[in-house]
Amino acid sequence: MVQSPALATPPLAAQGNGHLAAARHAFSVPERIAMSAAERTALAGAAEPPLRHEGLKLTRWTLGDGPRVVLVHGWNSRGAHLLGFARPLVDAGFSVTLFDLPGHGDSGGHAASVVHAGRALRSLAAAIGEVHAVIGHSMGSAAALLAFAHGLQVRRSVHLAGPSSLTPMVKGIATVHGLSPADTAAFAGWVEGFIGTRMACVDLERLQHGLRHPGLIVHDPADRTVPFAASQALHGAWAGSRLEPVAGLGHRRVLADADVIARSVAFVAAGRPQ
Repeated sequence: MVQSPALATPPLAAQGNGHLAAARHAFSVPERIAMSAAERTALAGAAEPPLRHEGLKLTRWTLGDGPRVVLVHGWNSRGAHLLGFARPLVDAGFSVTLFDLPGHGDSGGHAASVVHAGRALRSLAAAIGEVHAVIGHSMGSAAALLAFAHGLQVRRSVHLAGPSSLTPMVKGIATVHGLSPADTAAFAGWVEGFIGTRMACVDLERLQHGLRHPGLIVHDPADRTVPFAASQALHGAWAGSRLEPVAGLGHRRVLADADVIARSVAFVAAGRPQ
């Protein structure tokens, strides 16, 4: 059964031994990041009515006019963190929609996962109509892969430092929290109960059929948060993709790099209908 629409704090997230409880919390309860004054200024006048999604209200903004580009943020982040892409896209003739995923930013909910993020992206797309492109960072990239596999169609997508399969991410959390083999198995079972499906259903092998459009993949091989191997695997499974390694940007600085932004905007613009 899928987790309840209101996304209350996951059951058992704070129960069990300390390491197991910490792993559950790390997987399902994001940190809520406040918007900066500069971000509020940049988004002034761009707010739209909240998107009603699975009993929650998701905050969203749209800038500009033209074919729609949706920006999807990562874990412990918010839509405004991708504002660096917004103005160049607007200047290139696109409209840009940013939104806060469940449990993040100014949106409702206290818990989330890549599966919940993927569903939120699909709800947003259904509400706004045709989407020209998606640019996703970290979990936002993985949420886009999940949305594509469940029917979202776009002309282009850009994937910044994103995981491509859930199973290795869950194993990584278990390792970081020092879980024993028995607790790792218990943690995996809890994850599947929380996301409402088998972890294998959120792995690349089960998602790659949705990759029918050109994609740009950007990742720093020295990224310590999401292994570069995740993007290599995505590129290997996606005939229409281009993998562009970048150096010295880590996991988050990729969002503010002028060259990455310019390349992403040029890639999105190259898919504009003639």
